[in-house]
Amino acid sequence: MTVIGEERDVVDYPARMQVPRPPLVTRQINRFRTDPSSLRNAAIVIISVTVAAVVLGTLVIWVFDRRDFPDLGTAFWFTLQTITTVGYGDVTPTSNLGRIVAGVVMVVAIGFLTIVTALITSTFVEAAQRQRRINEGAAAREANEHVNARFDEVTQRLTAIEESLARLEQGGSTATAGPAPPTRSPDPPERG
Repeated sequence: MTVIGEERDVVDYPARMQVPRPPLVTRQINRFRTDPSSLRNAAIVIISVTVAAVVLGTLVIWVFDRRDFPDLGTAFWFTLQTITTVGYGDVTPTSNLGRIVAGVVMVVAIGFLTIVTALITSTFVEAAQRQRRINEGAAAREANEHVNARFDEVTQRLTAIEESLARLEQGGSTATAGPAPPTRSPDPPERG
């Protein structure tokens, strides 16, 4: 419920205006969202949405231009040609209303296929970027582990040196007390 102006006019709007989708299309879109990088799921979404657009376009052109499209078969053939942008020209609307409906079908088909293609492309790009971030994160963790190991080694060696200096200052010798400083391990081979 929305309140407008100071007069407190009350206007009821549905919480969410949404065109219902056929269950098959909804199921395929949900499957695509679950595993977007699957080429199979992307193909199923494109096919499902195209079939739904052909059926809807067929019904609309048949209802609004019965003179040029007396049966569903002719309307289906015209819509299929239009939605695939083939357009043989063997069946065309002659009335102004039929042409308007055909124009709307053309614009919707091209726009919708463009949006679907862009969505699928962006999904593939996002999946590739996600994989790259995972790989870069693993490489950074490995590099950090190497640096931390080297810091630990330097800390041990520095502690041993400080202990030896403290013994020398007290008049002792390095040969009589404490463990020997750890030997330096060789550097791991460079990756590249």
